[in-house]
Order: sequence, then structure tokens, then C-alpha cells
Amino acid sequence: MHRFLLQPRWVAFHVLVLVAVPVCAALGLWQFQRYNDHSKATEKAAETAVSADPAVPLAQQLRGGTEVTMDDRGRNVAVAGRYDTTHQLLVPGREVDGRSGTYVLTPFKPAGSGDAWLPVVRGWFEGPADAAKAPAPPAGDVQLTGRLELSETEHGSGIDRVAGLPAGQVSMVNTPELVNLMPYRLYTGYLALTAQDPADAASGAAALAPVPPAKAQSGGGISGRAWQNLGYTAQWFVFAGASVFLWWRVVRREIEERQEAEEAAVLRELGLAPEPAADR
Repeated sequence: MHRFLLQPRWVAFHVLVLVAVPVCAALGLWQFQRYNDHSKATEKAAETAVSADPAVPLAQQLRGGTEVTMDDRGRNVAVAGRYDTTHQLLVPGREVDGRSGTYVLTPFKPAGSGDAWLPVVRGWFEGPADAAKAPAPPAGDVQLTGRLELSETEHGSGIDRVAGLPAGQVSMVNTPELVNLMPYRLYTGYLALTAQDPADAASGAAALAPVPPAKAQSGGGISGRAWQNLGYTAQWFVFAGASVFLWWRVVRREIEERQEAEEAAVLRELGLAPEPAADR
């Protein structure tokens, strides 16, 4: 009944579909592999280990700008300038070695940076936020060495934003929030202090402990290129499915048309259907 499917033109159609389906599926799998590769590359970039390279000048690392990017995260830099103690802030609820404590965040004016100020996390002390526990930074010119970190975000670094903190406290080292508390333009990231010359001014407060490297910033999801590969993956599998559907639809239509033609011929032979009108 369906021997017409073995005719040369139909065989060619079958072969075309049989080739198209695995080719589309293979291309879909390839794009999915590319998606995985780009996703892993994004995760690897986010989890870049702290650099062991010697410190370079801050201006050199940031190419004279004020934007701290993923490529700058974990880099050791050196910078000279002065602190502004009048706008020092405390960041409570930070754990170091399983102990809860507080970061001390002090704005720093790098020499030659124009009107830009660099947030510096000078260190950590154990216990609740208490300004009396934070030693005063040295006055005048200071030489800093530290590790660049990205501005913290609630979703990117896994830190919860806390509302209603007392004046002089913030829950995150986040530049968009700090600009509302400090009267100057800020760098987009911050410096985690590792060394300072001269040391903090003498006071009754204990010395600050260096802060650990910040948690990896997830960036809020996969990269745009990975999304593009995922879209291509879906596209190629849709093409594969569409090829099968097209083959089924064409074959079914041909079968139905042939059946209708055969039924009409039988009815005409039995005299139950009018003969086709003759051309005049």
C-alpha cells in the first residue's frame, strides 16, 4: 500500500531527513558543550585564587582608573596617600576563623588620584561593633600594601544586607551605598590591608587582624556568551524535531491523498460518485 515510499524521490527525501536529524542533534550537543565550557570559565574566573605576585602600584594595576574588575580581584598593590578618619565605618557580623567580629573600613586618598578615594578595610577585631576597639590610623602620609577586592553585593558574595544599623555602621563594603555616606567619589572596589607604614597610632585598642580573602563573586549567573550557546543548543534540537515532524507530515499527507483518490475511484466504479466533468 505504501510502496510509493520506495520511489527514488521519496528515498531521497528519507535520506535527507535521516542526515538532517543527527547533524542537528550533533550541533546541539556541541553547542551544549560550549555552554558548559563558558559556564566553567566564568566560575573559574570568579574563583581566581589570591595572587602571590609582588605588589605593583595601584595606578598601574588599574591602568590609571578607579574601576576594580574581576581581573584585578586578589591582586597585590601598593599605594601612598592619607586616611580620612572622620568618615570611618564599622562593618559588623564578619567571621574570621569561626569567630564573629567587625571590619574597620576607612577611606583613603591615594596620591595623584584626583578626587577619587579608595575604601580600605584596615582589619578585623573580635566582638560587636565598637568604635573604641578600632585603633586610629596614622595621620599624614602612609604607605599601604593590600589586596584588591570587588565591591560586595548581596547576591554575588552571599552577604546579607542588614537594615537599620546605627550611624557609623554598614553591613556591606558596597560602593553604591558608601557614596551616600562619604562626600567624595570612590573607587568601585576596595583594598584589604595587609601591610602599612607607619603602623596604626598607639591606643588602648588591640591591633587589627588582616581580613581573609572575600568570597567569590558569582556575578549573578552565567555569562552572555554561555546564554547564547544555550540558545543555539535549543535551536538545533528544535530543528531536529522539526525535521522529523516535517517528514511525518509530508508522508501522512501523501498517504491520505492517495487513499482519498483510491476511494473516489472505487465509488466511481460502483456508480456511487459522478464521473469527473468532461472538458468542453
